[in-house]
Amino acid sequence: MKNIRYSGIFIKYVILIFCFFSCGWFGREDGEKDFNLTFFATPQKDRLPYFRGSDLEVFWMEGDQQLPTNVRKVDPFTFQNQLGQSIDESHFKGKITIVSFFFAKCHGLCPNIIRNLKFVQSEITKRKDIQIVSYSVTPDLDNPLELKKFAEEKGIYSQYWNLLTGDREKVFDLARNTFQADTNTTNKNPKKDFVHSEQIFLIGPDLHFRGIYNGNRGESIKTMLEDIKLLMRELPTNKQQTPSKI
Repeated sequence: MKNIRYSGIFIKYVILIFCFFSCGWFGREDGEKDFNLTFFATPQKDRLPYFRGSDLEVFWMEGDQQLPTNVRKVDPFTFQNQLGQSIDESHFKGKITIVSFFFAKCHGLCPNIIRNLKFVQSEITKRKDIQIVSYSVTPDLDNPLELKKFAEEKGIYSQYWNLLTGDREKVFDLARNTFQADTNTTNKNPKKDFVHSEQIFLIGPDLHFRGIYNGNRGESIKTMLEDIKLLMRELPTNKQQTPSKI
């Protein structure tokens, strides 16, 4: 019995050692790049990352690297804001944009996220190159008139913050395929059922995704505001400056 027990222990050690070598746990120093990985990049404190692919994989650019073709950016759209004005993706160009999803009758996540974004609005009132864009996920109910009423009730100012509505399928397509903001996993009716996430997205002046945050958490909002300071360096008017505050 003793020999059988020791034989079992020996076999376990052999298997563990095999796993260590096959997984590459030996033979590579801590922090050394695994060149089997594609587009490996080291996190950088003074630069924001980009995102790519369907799973929003995060990566940092290094040196003169070219952005990959699957880098995530805002897809074309045309919707109306609370003033009935036509807004499309060109309104993002040359600006820093904070994107969220909401609906006017929401009593769950939305009120706290709106409060947090109102704080952001108060921080960007002196800037013309930073804006907030919130897409309604109940566009059939949230027409421009309803959105205007909602904006007035919540103290949302159109010069800093656009509330957008439009064709349901086009809104859902943008939310799901560009931002992956739908948390509805039941798929009961993908054309009607939509459960928006609490994520908010930071979009750079070239329409690329540069940050994703929890809009329901104050600490995450503060992190985003700090990241905006970094991103401001990429604005055409700030490339030679290091903004210390918004």
